[in-house]
Amino acid sequence: MVSRRSLARNALALVCGGVLSTDVGTAARSRSIPTAGRYDASAVADAATTAVAAVDPAVVESVGVPDPIDSVLTDARARARSVSVDDIEYVHGSVAIDGTAVAGGCAAAVGSFDTRAVESELRNHELGFTSTSSRRSDGATQFVATNGPYAVALESSTLRVGYGRTRERAVSHLDAALADGRGQTRAHTPTASYGSLPSLLDGDAVAYADLGSKTRSQLVDSAADRSESLAAVVETASAIGCSLQVGSTRSRIRYGLVTGPSRLSRASIDALVDEATTGDHALTGPTIHRSGRTVVVDAAVETPSLWAVHEQFAADSPQPSTSTD
Repeated sequence: MVSRRSLARNALALVCGGVLSTDVGTAARSRSIPTAGRYDASAVADAATTAVAAVDPAVVESVGVPDPIDSVLTDARARARSVSVDDIEYVHGSVAIDGTAVAGGCAAAVGSFDTRAVESELRNHELGFTSTSSRRSDGATQFVATNGPYAVALESSTLRVGYGRTRERAVSHLDAALADGRGQTRAHTPTASYGSLPSLLDGDAVAYADLGSKTRSQLVDSAADRSESLAAVVETASAIGCSLQVGSTRSRIRYGLVTGPSRLSRASIDALVDEATTGDHALTGPTIHRSGRTVVVDAAVETPSLWAVHEQFAADSPQPSTSTD
């Protein structure tokens, strides 16, 4: 499983550029993340903060990932020998977050899988996965973990993993994700609000989150230790997001922030401009656009410096964890 520490890193990283310029224009709409079949964990209400993400696995091969995420991915590859990155077209998922603890959610890998090999590995997994029933009419086989709050749905083209505070909650997230994937009527409507971010963010990797007050407060406290202007920006946000388009030498990053009742101050904007565009590793060519309450920032970065650009803002971020309370 991917370290939950990356959630807080991404939440801080996507605003590290903050509002990078005082030139204000009209935000250009990019191709939105497809909404069909995209599960939103707020449909199974576990916490006030909800994050949604989608990524092309090839991005990891292009830009790499920093420790401790790299070691976690290496360990995951070693444990899941029946699934190869080459078999996966893209991964998408959504999690509910209580402060910095992952309360529940579901992730799906879409590609081509050897179902017999994966099923055998699940049955022999240390979590003790067992089949819940005979194969479903839609072709999916479901499993639950005996030794943890996880549930899995396996098909030849999709592998879904649900997580919750309990096995029952994990199954609820998995069932809701399966219903969305089938285009079935939702039993529960998602409650999260991301503003216009889903239609403004697109690329090889996309993530956005609706921030609850507890998560926002913890992110503000963490950011304040590194940058007062960053903390001021996070404090104004009701939703945040980012997207990445990877190039061989240079990559494009788009940051999005939906402001709450309080607007960003000019002082915070100017301070973040200085912080994000100076130094050995810095964003370049930043432009800022406004679309109603949404602030969108486009910038470029040298691909090898992608993680270094954000490191100073993420190094002391709180460490998310799973929650089984």
